[in-house]
Amino acid sequence: EVPLVLPTVLFSVWDTRLQDYEAFATATGRSWDKPSISQGPDHPAVNVSWNDAQAFANWLTEKERRDGTLTAGQHYRLPADREWSVAVGLKEPLDGKSPQAKDMNIKNVYPWGTQWPPPRGAGNYAQSLNVDKFDYTSPVGSFAANRFGLYDMGGNVWQWCGDSFSGNGGNRVLRGGAWAIFDSSLLLSSCRSGIAPDHRGSNVGFRVVLVGSLR
Repeated sequence: EVPLVLPTVLFSVWDTRLQDYEAFATATGRSWDKPSISQGPDHPAVNVSWNDAQAFANWLTEKERRDGTLTAGQHYRLPADREWSVAVGLKEPLDGKSPQAKDMNIKNVYPWGTQWPPPRGAGNYAQSLNVDKFDYTSPVGSFAANRFGLYDMGGNVWQWCGDSFSGNGGNRVLRGGAWAIFDSSLLLSSCRSGIAPDHRGSNVGFRVVLVGSLR
């Protein structure tokens, strides 16, 4: 994990992997339909809803408290939308606006920089952009980390955030784009999608953050 935003918030360096989520699903008996696309254990877990991701974070918290890895004051959760923005390198005002109100507000800024189209090796995006060799998801850490040491903050899979998209409940926030995305507006660092919390898809995953006093 990498400290970010606040001294007591650590971002996972990559998305939750298939092998991590599979351990959770097995331990808890949670229903999970693996995708039809070809994936290895080090690829990001997909077909995971916001509800599933929340359950994973709670399970991991309880598991690591039991084995002594975490203290009682530490816990895992999904990143907040504003935390995700900092993690991708955006400088957005802390004005209290909803994620929906901030959607695509910062133009011509992408996880890899300001150029369009993205350069070769920028991440895992649609094949029509000709920037990577993967047809679907790629192993986490396949591309260079950003300046904070975080991988796949753009591409590979959309990532759930904890927030309500509108700020009033309902749909939740997805950030980052995915392996099938080619539209420049959808790949902006400031792009948000508002999706139902029970939605599952082959291009949707998540990463967690660790919150609490760090030892």
